[in-house]
Amino acid sequence: MKLFLYDIETDEEIEPEEYALDEVLDEFYYLSEEEDSFLGIIDDEDRCIQFLFVSDNKWLADIPRVAENYSLQKYADYDECVDMIKKVYELKEIVQFSGMKKVELRKIND
Repeated sequence: MKLFLYDIETDEEIEPEEYALDEVLDEFYYLSEEEDSFLGIIDDEDRCIQFLFVSDNKWLADIPRVAENYSLQKYADYDECVDMIKKVYELKEIVQFSGMKKVELRKIND
């Protein structure tokens, strides 16, 4: 599994690279709680899940399905995000989680 992230506060960026579960959880723990800071995980099939900080203990979990022009999304607190990260590593794949809703992607050239 590969991790990528961007921390708004520190301007730290990590391009996708292999990370063990404990390393991902450490990075998520230390990710600043600044709007638009995010951490993402990519599985071996190039599927991805992203966790974007929104506000106090509120994260947007997002699984983009760009080819199909939608994302699966849900708001979650920190602990729910940790549980999702652990599940992704346990299953070794990105899966849809309970409560996720289909959100159409906006077209850039409209």
